[in-house]
Amino acid sequence: MRRACRWTAWGMAGEVDGSGAIALGMGRILDDARALATHWRPLVGEWLGVRRAPGPVRAPVGSLPDRDAWEAAGFGAFWFGQATTMFRMGGVTVLTDPHFGERSGVSVGGRGTGRVRSTALPAGIADLPPVDVVLLSHAHMDHWEKASLERLARRETVAVIPRRTRRLLPRGFGGVVEIDWDQAREVEGLEILAVRPRHWGARYVWDIHRGYNAYVLREGSRRVVFAGDTAETDAFDWLGGDGVDVAAMGIGNYYRPWDRVHATPEQVAAMAARMGAQRLMPIHHSTFRDPSEHIDEPLERLARVWDPSRIVCARVGESLLESVEWVPATARD
Repeated sequence: MRRACRWTAWGMAGEVDGSGAIALGMGRILDDARALATHWRPLVGEWLGVRRAPGPVRAPVGSLPDRDAWEAAGFGAFWFGQATTMFRMGGVTVLTDPHFGERSGVSVGGRGTGRVRSTALPAGIADLPPVDVVLLSHAHMDHWEKASLERLARRETVAVIPRRTRRLLPRGFGGVVEIDWDQAREVEGLEILAVRPRHWGARYVWDIHRGYNAYVLREGSRRVVFAGDTAETDAFDWLGGDGVDVAAMGIGNYYRPWDRVHATPEQVAAMAARMGAQRLMPIHHSTFRDPSEHIDEPLERLARVWDPSRIVCARVGESLLESVEWVPATARD
């Protein structure tokens, strides 16, 4: 008698018998390998840093706001590219998943690897205002860049990290707060809650024990979601009662096999609607060269399913500054 088991791989789950699980899993793996080969074979030399990427690099649409204006804002948001965002809430500056390198991978022998930028950085670390909190969602190379973190580590800055990632964090931060799913901590006057996204946290092949988080930031009546990386999930639906001011969510890199760990623009719009997001800040697109999608495709698809007037900081270098306190949707006329 064949033993029944639950087969789970990259978010795929179903009740099948043992042989069925193996066949289903191997079939998916082979299909994924073919998809990867189709899209990524031309980029092997570029990925390894031995061949230059073709085509021009886009310029960012803007630059960092004036420091005085940023620090005086009641609320501020800025997008550097990928998942590197900066928020100003309650007089606190939060920097998420800082990546200021030119490539998405690690440096090997002094040479960068990984995808190259398709849009240039709008600013560097030296241009930043004082950062109070560095918020890290997970340890993937394009979200957790060692060189950037080493430069950001200082006594005045607190790092908020997922479980079992402390050893990857450079020394020098004034405080380190390790947080797991459904846990909340007060950091520099902000309440930070960790939410379970649909993703995974391994930096390498062997360290699958590492945590991975999305976050809800709250200060007064204002709530901001930073989703990091996630496929479609109902993990944020509970926020729908009071609503969310801004939801920063990834809308790119969703073609197979990444569809099980990244959401499509349509799925992001649906999640944002369910959480009651007043405004959507689309991230994780148009930053590093992706052969599976045109650089403008994610935003174009999002604009077809989400009111463009409620999209903020959609292009690298765009900012949002507000001087007034936000009123939750449930309190409006």
